[in-house]
Amino acid sequence: MSDKHLSTQFDSELTSVSAQVMELGGLVESQIRQAIYALSQFSVEVANEVTANEARVNAMEIEIDRDLSSIIARRQPTARDLRLLIAISKTTANLERVGDEAEKIARMVRSIIQSGS
Repeated sequence: MSDKHLSTQFDSELTSVSAQVMELGGLVESQIRQAIYALSQFSVEVANEVTANEARVNAMEIEIDRDLSSIIARRQPTARDLRLLIAISKTTANLERVGDEAEKIARMVRSIIQSGS
Protein backbone atom coordinates (compact mmCIF):
# COMPACT_ATOMS: atom_id res chain seq x y z
CA MET A 1 0.00 0.00 0.00
CA SER A 2 1.48 3.30 -1.04
CA ASP A 3 -1.16 5.56 0.55
CA LYS A 4 -0.71 6.49 4.18
CA HIS A 5 -3.69 6.90 6.43
CA LEU A 6 -4.27 9.56 9.01
CA SER A 7 -4.30 6.67 11.44
CA THR A 8 -0.84 5.17 11.52
CA GLN A 9 -2.31 2.56 13.86
CA PHE A 10 -4.57 1.37 11.01
CA ASP A 11 -1.53 1.09 8.74
CA SER A 12 0.30 -0.85 11.42
CA GLU A 13 -2.63 -3.23 11.93
CA LEU A 14 -2.98 -3.71 8.19
CA THR A 15 0.72 -4.50 7.87
CA SER A 16 0.45 -7.02 10.69
CA VAL A 17 -2.56 -8.77 9.12
CA SER A 18 -0.86 -8.80 5.72
CA ALA A 19 2.19 -10.48 7.27
CA GLN A 20 -0.07 -13.09 8.87
CA VAL A 21 -1.74 -13.81 5.52
CA MET A 22 1.65 -14.17 3.84
CA GLU A 23 2.73 -16.61 6.57
CA LEU A 24 -0.50 -18.57 6.10
CA GLY A 25 0.07 -18.66 2.34
CA GLY A 26 3.58 -19.99 2.84
CA LEU A 27 2.35 -22.69 5.20
CA VAL A 28 -0.39 -23.76 2.79
CA GLU A 29 2.08 -23.78 -0.10
CA SER A 30 4.32 -26.05 1.96
CA GLN A 31 1.36 -28.31 2.74
CA ILE A 32 0.54 -28.70 -0.95
CA ARG A 33 4.17 -29.42 -1.79
CA GLN A 34 4.34 -32.04 0.99
CA ALA A 35 1.02 -33.61 -0.01
CA ILE A 36 2.18 -34.02 -3.61
CA TYR A 37 5.48 -35.47 -2.40
CA ALA A 38 3.65 -37.87 -0.05
CA LEU A 39 1.46 -39.02 -2.93
CA SER A 40 4.31 -39.47 -5.39
CA GLN A 41 6.56 -41.26 -2.88
CA PHE A 42 3.84 -43.03 -0.86
CA SER A 43 5.24 -41.50 2.32
CA VAL A 44 3.06 -41.87 5.42
CA GLU A 45 5.49 -39.72 7.44
CA VAL A 46 5.13 -36.75 5.09
CA ALA A 47 1.35 -37.28 4.90
CA ASN A 48 1.26 -37.12 8.71
CA GLU A 49 3.17 -33.82 8.63
CA VAL A 50 0.53 -32.37 6.30
CA THR A 51 -2.22 -33.45 8.68
CA ALA A 52 -0.36 -32.04 11.68
CA ASN A 53 0.00 -28.65 9.96
CA GLU A 54 -3.73 -28.51 9.19
CA ALA A 55 -4.54 -27.57 12.79
CA ARG A 56 -2.09 -24.66 12.55
CA VAL A 57 -3.65 -23.50 9.27
CA ASN A 58 -7.11 -23.57 10.84
CA ALA A 59 -5.90 -21.67 13.91
CA MET A 60 -4.20 -19.04 11.75
CA GLU A 61 -7.38 -18.52 9.73
CA ILE A 62 -9.38 -17.97 12.91
CA GLU A 63 -6.78 -15.57 14.29
CA ILE A 64 -6.66 -13.53 11.09
CA ASP A 65 -10.47 -13.41 10.95
CA ARG A 66 -10.61 -12.16 14.55
CA ASP A 67 -7.98 -9.52 13.80
CA LEU A 68 -9.91 -8.36 10.74
CA SER A 69 -13.16 -8.19 12.72
CA SER A 70 -11.41 -6.17 15.40
CA ILE A 71 -9.96 -3.74 12.85
CA ILE A 72 -13.35 -3.28 11.21
CA ALA A 73 -15.09 -2.72 14.56
CA ARG A 74 -12.49 -0.29 15.94
CA ARG A 75 -11.46 1.62 12.82
CA GLN A 76 -14.75 1.57 10.89
CA PRO A 77 -13.02 1.62 7.50
CA THR A 78 -14.88 2.85 4.46
CA ALA A 79 -14.66 2.42 0.70
CA ARG A 80 -11.28 1.14 -0.46
CA ASP A 81 -10.05 0.16 3.00
CA LEU A 82 -13.16 -1.88 3.75
CA ARG A 83 -12.97 -3.60 0.36
CA LEU A 84 -9.33 -4.45 1.05
CA LEU A 85 -10.16 -5.99 4.44
CA ILE A 86 -12.99 -8.01 2.90
CA ALA A 87 -10.66 -9.23 0.14
CA ILE A 88 -8.09 -10.26 2.75
CA SER A 89 -10.81 -12.17 4.61
CA LYS A 90 -11.86 -14.02 1.47
CA THR A 91 -8.25 -14.77 0.57
CA THR A 92 -7.68 -16.21 4.03
CA ALA A 93 -10.76 -18.44 3.73
CA ASN A 94 -9.60 -19.67 0.33
CA LEU A 95 -6.11 -20.45 1.63
CA GLU A 96 -7.66 -22.45 4.46
CA ARG A 97 -9.72 -24.42 1.92
CA VAL A 98 -6.57 -25.20 -0.07
CA GLY A 99 -5.03 -26.47 3.16
CA ASP A 100 -8.08 -28.70 3.62
CA GLU A 101 -7.50 -30.14 0.15
CA ALA A 102 -3.85 -30.86 0.97
CA GLU A 103 -5.03 -32.68 4.08
CA LYS A 104 -7.49 -34.72 1.98
CA ILE A 105 -4.60 -35.77 -0.27
CA ALA A 106 -2.63 -36.81 2.82
CA ARG A 107 -5.57 -38.90 4.06
CA MET A 108 -5.84 -40.49 0.63
CA VAL A 109 -2.13 -41.39 0.72
CA ARG A 110 -2.56 -43.09 4.09
CA SER A 111 -5.64 -44.93 2.82
CA ILE A 112 -3.82 -46.18 -0.29
CA ILE A 113 -0.87 -47.40 1.77
CA GLN A 114 -3.10 -49.10 4.33
CA SER A 115 -5.12 -50.88 1.66
CA GLY A 116 -1.91 -52.07 0.02
CA SER A 117 -2.86 -50.81 -3.44
